[in-house]
Amino acid sequence: METSLGVDIISRDPRIYAMVIVSREGNKFLPVLKESGSRLKLLKLIKSYSPVYMGIDSTEEFSRNDLEKLSKYVSIVQVTGKFDDFTALPVIAKRFKINLNPKNPFDEAYALAVLPLEGVGYKLKLYEDETEILVSPGRSLGRGGYSQGRYQRRTFALIKYKVREIEKELSNEDFNFDVDVVEREGGFSKGVFRIYSNFENIPIKSSRGDIRIDVRPLKKSSIEYEPLEKRVEPSNVKDKYIIVGVDPGTTVGLSAVDLEGNILGVVSKRSFSMSDVKEEIRKYGYPLIFASDVNPPSGFIEKLSTSFDSILYLPPLSIPVKEKNELTKELEVKNAHERDSLSAALKAYLNYKNKFIQIKSKIPEDLSCYSSRIIGEVLRGMSIKEAIDNLKDELTKKEEDIKIEQKNPEEIILEQSKIIENYKEKQNTLKKDFEKLQEENIDLKNKINEKEATIVSLERKLFDVLDQQKKEALKDTVIKSKNFEITSLRKSLEILKSKVNALTEENKRLKELKPLMESEDIIIGKVLGVFSVEGIRNLVKNQDLVEDDVVFLKDPTGGGAEAAKLLSETKIKAVIISGKISHPAQEELIEAEIPIIYSKDIKMEVIAKFVILDKEKFYLVYKKEKELLLAFKKAKESNKLLKIIEDYKEQRKSDFKL
Repeated sequence: METSLGVDIISRDPRIYAMVIVSREGNKFLPVLKESGSRLKLLKLIKSYSPVYMGIDSTEEFSRNDLEKLSKYVSIVQVTGKFDDFTALPVIAKRFKINLNPKNPFDEAYALAVLPLEGVGYKLKLYEDETEILVSPGRSLGRGGYSQGRYQRRTFALIKYKVREIEKELSNEDFNFDVDVVEREGGFSKGVFRIYSNFENIPIKSSRGDIRIDVRPLKKSSIEYEPLEKRVEPSNVKDKYIIVGVDPGTTVGLSAVDLEGNILGVVSKRSFSMSDVKEEIRKYGYPLIFASDVNPPSGFIEKLSTSFDSILYLPPLSIPVKEKNELTKELEVKNAHERDSLSAALKAYLNYKNKFIQIKSKIPEDLSCYSSRIIGEVLRGMSIKEAIDNLKDELTKKEEDIKIEQKNPEEIILEQSKIIENYKEKQNTLKKDFEKLQEENIDLKNKINEKEATIVSLERKLFDVLDQQKKEALKDTVIKSKNFEITSLRKSLEILKSKVNALTEENKRLKELKPLMESEDIIIGKVLGVFSVEGIRNLVKNQDLVEDDVVFLKDPTGGGAEAAKLLSETKIKAVIISGKISHPAQEELIEAEIPIIYSKDIKMEVIAKFVILDKEKFYLVYKKEKELLLAFKKAKESNKLLKIIEDYKEQRKSDFKL
């Protein structure tokens, strides 16, 4: 069961539409829904009922933006034709025996729903049969330091990877496409695909993240109109079938030759879209044969051939350059693209030339002006007799239709008079409505004046009430403010109490530490909370860190070579750590011959900013670590020396060979 939607405008401000949905069952049309509403309601109806067509009277009743939005969900048909082939809706409705009152928008909406199902009208084409895919960074790649540069290179590498991935997927699916990239250090900063296929066929979807992928159909510069049914060429046309040679690529070459071998046109353009190519071809006629200079052909030519339902000619082998030059040597071509397209068209003509002559010899003289059409039917598989008989039947039927459609002038004048009378009646109705609205407008102005006087009186009373309320509210505000201030001060007091308690406890422990400092059995080291350049500088500045101090690094993970170098310059005795230390920091400390002792290997106690160590046990571990450090350093230097000697020997060997 097919459904179709008809839409006619009721009012422009606000914009309200009459909407009728019908379904076809056999030869009958059954109404499904009849409603009025805004553009939003129209979109909801389309999404709910999914009609095959949306019939309209004129594109002027919608904005271009609305048409583009609606065309994503339904095929829009202008029933009354395109601008150069326009027929009034009442006239078309009468031909199909549809009762229609031009004053009733729902009658018109019904007709607009039915007629597309009868094959009447032109489908609007708002987008090219081409799709663009843009692959670009998902986030800004602004200025920055070393890390920013590394991030940019990573992004460019990801874009390159994604471009190659999309390229592979499109090739596997046999899409014809071009791709342009902007190369940067590490990869691509941007990739743009132009695919010669409808947006709905593309398997890649838009996405956002570190890499942004935008898949979008290319909009047409102006609305195009495609007939729902193929129109038969008028009986008095000249030969219209042509042979078209195409050289695809970033620059497209295009050549048109008639069935006599005459060159009609040769052109080449850069960034020639599929629709532009079709429009250029229509200037010369209807393509019976598309010709390629290479075998196998490109997807671009195959797509063109399919869209026109044409024959695709391929040479047995790709045409050599020598033969192309021979075919076009006396003809005017501007570049290699035009030469390739023209040589393909001429090669196809020569291939079919004898066939054309054979068919023409059997066409009666009175039908010779239709030889192009008969040749086309025969090349598509019909016999010459069938093609001639079909043409004769069609011409006879057309003559009968013309006789039936002919009316005497009196009937035409009568019909036009009725239409004029209808418009006059509609004009009188609108005039009466306008006068009525003017009277209502005067009444409304009087009522507004009365209301304004009442409002002024009420505003005065309201001012007095608000003034009193304001005073009351001010008291409440002051009270709330004071309460908030008290609560805030209480919280601050609690925080200060906690700090005082902590400092008191620390002071108590420092007092306990004082007698210990006079003992010769312990070593008092310094605690460094954060292993950083700033933290070390603060300790040195406050004279909390001096030469031969033992330093306990609470968190050694944050420091690098610079922080370790600053410690070594202070000439400390040793470093105690409880976790992992960075490799650069470790290298720096070893170079300065400062032992690194793990807290698990020694007995210690941390009191405030000090670490208490058992002197005897500390020196046992210290001596061991110092010896290991010096041995390691000596071995390292020995290895360096051996390496220098080995390199010298190798150099001497190579010098000797020379």
